[in-house]
Order: sequence, then C-alpha cells, then structure tokens
Amino acid sequence: MVANLRKAGAVLLGRTNCPAVSYRWFTTNLIHGDTKNPRDPGITPGGSSGGAGSAVAAGIGHIAHGTDIAGSIRYPAYACGVHGLRPSMGRIPAFNAALPERPIGPQISAVSGPLARTVNDLRISLAAMSAPDYRDPWYAPVPLEGPPREKRVAMCLNPDGLNPVPEVVAAVADAGKRLQAAGWIVEEVANTPSLREAAEIQTRLWLGDGYEAQLAFAEREGDPGALACLRGVRARVHPFDLSQALTRRATLTREWFAFLDKYPVLLMPVSGELPFPDHLDRKDEASFARVWHAQLPQIAIPFMGLPGLVVSTGLVGRIPVGVQLVAARYREDLCLAAGEAVEAGGTPSAAIDPVS
Repeated sequence: MVANLRKAGAVLLGRTNCPAVSYRWFTTNLIHGDTKNPRDPGITPGGSSGGAGSAVAAGIGHIAHGTDIAGSIRYPAYACGVHGLRPSMGRIPAFNAALPERPIGPQISAVSGPLARTVNDLRISLAAMSAPDYRDPWYAPVPLEGPPREKRVAMCLNPDGLNPVPEVVAAVADAGKRLQAAGWIVEEVANTPSLREAAEIQTRLWLGDGYEAQLAFAEREGDPGALACLRGVRARVHPFDLSQALTRRATLTREWFAFLDKYPVLLMPVSGELPFPDHLDRKDEASFARVWHAQLPQIAIPFMGLPGLVVSTGLVGRIPVGVQLVAARYREDLCLAAGEAVEAGGTPSAAIDPVS
C-alpha cells in the first residue's frame, strides 16, 4: 500500500499512533502514550487508526492510512469528524515482509484504506492504493467503477436491535433527507440481514484464531488496554472452530449479497453512541460491554468482506457524529457517490486547531 502511494506521487509525512496490537477503539500504548482527539480531548480519537483520524482532523496532511478488521478506519473517522473508507476485501493489496503470514481471519477481513476530510480525497487515494501487486494472493483486479445501478438506498435506523441514542438516529435520518434532496430513492427498512451473528463470528475470527498466542504476546507486552480486550472477550472467542465460522460465513454473505442486489446502498449508524469518553472500555465490565454492543455495525461488515464508508455529518456540541454507507463487494463507487451527496448536503469537514 505504501509503495502504491509513492508510485502515485504521494508525499509521506510520517507515522501515526495506534493502540498496542490494534485491539481497541481507543488509541494509547506504552511507548507513545495517548493520542488525543483534536475536537475534544475528553473523547476517544477512535482506534485502532486513531492517530490517522486525529492527524487528518488536525490538518496534518490531506489523507491518512488506516487498517480495518472491526472498524479501525471507520471509527476514527467517525470520532474525529472526518471521512473514512473501508474497501472491499482484496481491493487494496497487502503485504508485510517483516511479519509472518497472517491467520485466515485477518487474511479475509482485514483491509487497508484511506481517511480524509473530503470524499473526493478518498476517491483519489483509493485509486492510488489499489494498484496491482502480485505479493497479495487475495488481490482482486476489479475496476473501480462498476455497472450503473439505480440510485436507491435502504435506510435502517435501528439495525439488529442496536438501539442507538437519539443523536445517532437523527444523524442517519438527516443523511437520508440529504440523499433524497440529491435525487436518491430512500426507503426505510426495519432491519438488515444479520449484523449480530456476523459480528459474533467476526470477533471469533479476529481474536479467537490463535487466542492463546495473542494473549501470551499481550501479557509479555504488558499493555493494559490489550489485556482488557483479550480477557474481556475470552468467553465468546475461545475455543474457536474455524471450519464452523467459515461455513456460516458463506450463508450470511449470500444473504447480504441478496439484500445489496435489491438495495444498491445501505445507510445505517456507524455506532450506537456518539464517540465514547476516552478509555471507557477500561472503566468496568459494564462499560466494556457497552462499548462492544455499540460497535455492532462496524464489527459485522468485515465478516462479509463488504466496503463501508463513514461520512461525517456534523457535530453535537463539539462531539462529531456521522453515518455509515455499505454497498456490495467491490462497489466502493456506490458508497462514494452516495457519500458525496451526503457530504454536499451539510457543512464540509475542515481541518481544526486542536481543542484544549
């Protein structure tokens, strides 16, 4: 991905911060400490690409690179009031010569993608990042523009019992109105194909495959956040049955493909809540469970290898809020087209001086 950006003429400014082992929607580690959200230091900048989100929000470059296996591009974009694109599995080639091959779960669900302050910058950076590279056996040489589809959106305010807070519901409803004003047909639906089951199995694919080895590594590292995450999910991910997970993946993916064949784009919440108070997941068991419940719409989408675009839609006080757009595999172009309509209907995201 870095090589592709360089070949496209990108000027790389440096590296940003992330949580240890990229397990959290909060960004801190024992080497560099906390990354603060430039809009409000009391809330998380997101994670795991929290440094990327905060850097783009603060104007340190036009785009940033993130990775996403459970929301790690989409949530920092949401939390920092910028836009973030999780591409389809196989769209952007991935290879890291410094590490051993990844387990099958990350291979089929973890992706690289851009964060930016405009949807057009996401479009430009996606084109650069997705240049072919033979070193990724999952790379799919699919055109960035697919066949024309009807401008039709399914809007789901409360997917799979998420029960989002009123501010989140209002943001999704407002985005639906912006799409209608731009000529899209917006149909409210009561539900989507399963998010909850997809999220549960994705969590097992992400953290259950090689759980004991991951726990041993985190214990050697000694990072409190990584340990809290692994210990907090142990009951749901261990023991792990890879065959069962992959078998069920085929069925759920087929159901999602059918839904997205009927509705080219899905509009729904990014999270059940506004961006969390920083380090909420480490407060107590109830807070840990609250965080994981709210992130349902983020965790589920990677299980099917689908693209997801987070568009910032405004502020509640000084707390960012936004929406998530999902389309069929390799139809990032539909997400971006709908995202541009949502973006155009509101106040553009702009770089800000960090708030103290």
